[in-house]
Amino acid sequence: MVSRKRNTPKKVQLNIQERRLIRLLCIMIPFSAMNIMMFNVALSDISEELNVSLSSTSWVVTIFGIVYAIGALVYGKLADVYGIRILALFGVTAFSIGSVIGLISQDFYVLIVSRLLQGIGASSIPTLSMLIPVRFVQKERRGRALGIVASILALSSALGPIIGGFIVGAWHWKVLFLFSLAIVFTLPLVYKWVPKENLKKTEQFNYTGVGLLIITIVCFMLSITLLNLMFLLISLCTLLVFIIQQNKSLIPLIPLRLFRNHDYRRGLIMGGINAAVNFGVLLITPLLFSQAYHLNETWVGLLLFPGAISAAFLGYVGGKLIDYKGNRFVMSFAISFISVGLIGLSTISGYSAIGVSFFLIFTSAGYIFMQPTLVNWVSSTLKSYESGVGMGVYSLNNFLSTAISGAIASTMLDHISQVPINPLGVHGVSGVYSNVYFFLFILTLMNLFLLYQWMYRFQNKGI
Repeated sequence: MVSRKRNTPKKVQLNIQERRLIRLLCIMIPFSAMNIMMFNVALSDISEELNVSLSSTSWVVTIFGIVYAIGALVYGKLADVYGIRILALFGVTAFSIGSVIGLISQDFYVLIVSRLLQGIGASSIPTLSMLIPVRFVQKERRGRALGIVASILALSSALGPIIGGFIVGAWHWKVLFLFSLAIVFTLPLVYKWVPKENLKKTEQFNYTGVGLLIITIVCFMLSITLLNLMFLLISLCTLLVFIIQQNKSLIPLIPLRLFRNHDYRRGLIMGGINAAVNFGVLLITPLLFSQAYHLNETWVGLLLFPGAISAAFLGYVGGKLIDYKGNRFVMSFAISFISVGLIGLSTISGYSAIGVSFFLIFTSAGYIFMQPTLVNWVSSTLKSYESGVGMGVYSLNNFLSTAISGAIASTMLDHISQVPINPLGVHGVSGVYSNVYFFLFILTLMNLFLLYQWMYRFQNKGI
């Protein structure tokens, strides 16, 4: 009986409505994910054309990232009030308006406004890409759907700087906005395919909480990017006020009862570690290729591509494994892959650039297996009326984890010893990178420890 059930493909095939929604996400996700990285390659050209310092020009990327982080949570909360279709329509519209303004901008401050609007719109997509499978895909097919979403997200993130570089090199940096504007064609699909939801609307929204959260996150991001202690202290003080305000509010932005859910807290911890490790690898590996192997941008892109394309294809496989084998099996498999990849990177750094590219396949595949599994697990710990804000907090947690990871990894590159901890590592510049990879390996072992500490205790909960 059990064998026959598992071998029946109809049990895991997405139905017509589910397939339409996943296709819609596959169209929308690249515009959001690629915009995080596409403009990095254009900063020098923008600085020169608009006669603005490079440090000021970096706000073209920074403002988008800050709004992206805040929006991940706010949209999750609003989804519980207004429903997914209204927010998706608003997000696409705001993103399109921002793209039009950026396309016609002649002034730096107008350009910043355009990126602000793009961020407001684009930040709806990562939250909705988790909520749509959670709300509209049946549980037994949800793993496959999340795997497809994770694959598209991984591929889009990897292709962002490559496509951005091609557009800027072949035409002009404003063409990046024209490319982004193509998302407007998804509006009729959103209206037609995303179902209406019968949700109980609250009469009030916690704007005070949103304001305090914005100050907290903006100051925290500034403290990370500028290594400024004052901004960190302001962020911590505002966070304390935010917690007190949320505890007293009748309609909190983030219900603190969420964090009394043990399973949810564990999912946040493991998700944060997974996101931090992946971002750390993506941040330092291009620098390794440049500094240790003296490769140009074209070769760096080519060596990064195998890991990205492998993750894109394997994400779909990982989603199917969730449905067939369960979260616990896929998590174990994913962490093992990441661990092998990081030990390989720590060892091969300085020897072979192709070897580095090969082991990136392991870390990318492990991350893409882990991400949809964690989303599937975390979403299952939430009640239906908590799913929006709960997954919004999860997205925000992952984004802040990457910010911390990036700051720590960058600092380690400047201050860590050139003598590798790994006895097989190469001394010198490569030794620095070997040590950072080894540090990320230790973080991954923490996730392995947490998984095996909890998997037996909760083995009857479908983890």
